[in-house]
Amino acid sequence: MAPQAKPVSVSFWLMCLCSVACAGVHRLSYLQLISPQAAPGLPRRLSVERMNDLVLSAYDSNTGKLAPRHGYTPGDKNSHQFWSMRSARCPVWDSWVETEYQALVREMNTSSPKTEPYYMQVLKICELDDATGAAQAITRYSLNGEDVLRFQSDQNRWFSVHPAAWRVAERWNREGETFGVMKLFTPQRCKFWIESSAPFTAQKTAKPTARVALVPGTQDRPRRLICHVTGFYPRDIEVTWERGGQVAQGEQLTSGIRPNGDPTFQIQVSIELGQEGVSPPEHVCVVRHITLGGDPLRVTWDSQAMGQARVSLIVTGCILTVLGIGALGWYLRRRQGE
Repeated sequence: MAPQAKPVSVSFWLMCLCSVACAGVHRLSYLQLISPQAAPGLPRRLSVERMNDLVLSAYDSNTGKLAPRHGYTPGDKNSHQFWSMRSARCPVWDSWVETEYQALVREMNTSSPKTEPYYMQVLKICELDDATGAAQAITRYSLNGEDVLRFQSDQNRWFSVHPAAWRVAERWNREGETFGVMKLFTPQRCKFWIESSAPFTAQKTAKPTARVALVPGTQDRPRRLICHVTGFYPRDIEVTWERGGQVAQGEQLTSGIRPNGDPTFQIQVSIELGQEGVSPPEHVCVVRHITLGGDPLRVTWDSQAMGQARVSLIVTGCILTVLGIGALGWYLRRRQGE
């Protein structure tokens, strides 16, 4: 029987979706989705290549082509020739993965039949540690978000993560052609691919911008200050609230880092101000990002200034009201005189 991996308490796929890389660690990933049938906007097979959260290329079975994203071409290679050669390999992968997808679905249905369709996810991850030069390669197969198989490149062996997948793991361990696909995905090759792609991603930087907004309180919820930071790349960023030069005491809530439509990211961090009149006079949103060097971005919210602005608005409103009433009275008197 093929060895079975120990279960994990946190889903591997959830961690990959979070996609948080440690400082000094480069991550190259390939996420492949296989659907039971094509649907509007969703091809049968889709593959996306990422390097440090930047999409480098994408393939879908509708077009049958692998296309670059964000102008990516590794090194000094001829762009047209490079992408033509890589696209030519995709039909081979299409055929192989379709066969194995059907085999996995059969095994899962035999063990625990389900009426809903199965969607398969294949995640291949390369990681390179700058400090040590160590590289590792991981391959995971999942059905409907649940891990079923894992390939351990250092042992050149498949492991079943789900009990129903042990027959597939055993068969793949016997079949040499399976390793023909997987041998390309070794730590040595991972290191080469990352080093080839790293110079391109290093050029893709964008500084964050930030703005602060005040959300009025209600009977149930106190006032909150929200700092919205957007347009930054790479992904890693630190956003905190300070009061009087110190990290603000109190609950700071974050939306988490989210992608924009382009390669950049955004995040919101908020803090409670408490009841009216008890907040400190100054609140500062402090943003630290690699593109800012040692000079953090600071966006200030001054409660006294906000109060003065509020008074100014009230006074302005009163003046406009008086002028409006006067103009209306003049108009009515003029009509009576006529």
